[in-house]
Amino acid sequence: MTALIACAGAAAVTWLLRVLFITVVPAGHLPGPVRRALPHVGPAVLAAVIAAALVGGPGGVDPAFLAGAVVTAAVAWRRGSVVLATACGLGTVALLHLL
Repeated sequence: MTALIACAGAAAVTWLLRVLFITVVPAGHLPGPVRRALPHVGPAVLAAVIAAALVGGPGGVDPAFLAGAVVTAAVAWRRGSVVLATACGLGTVALLHLL
């Protein structure tokens, strides 16, 4: 349940920051290097979240998080969708914790 609340909070904050950023600074006014870097922000954030989940626990690596990371990476690589990869990874972790 905590992971679901954290995901909902992260989604809300991300959405708010995007809306504010888009309304304040239209994409046409961004410098070239920033426009080229924007498509890589989503995968970088996803990788950071996965790394924090794998390394952040005091008891070592949780096998459910490791399996979720593998599923997330595989789905992101095969499908190219950050949203689908995140959903599949979270589903894997939730399923393994319920077992």
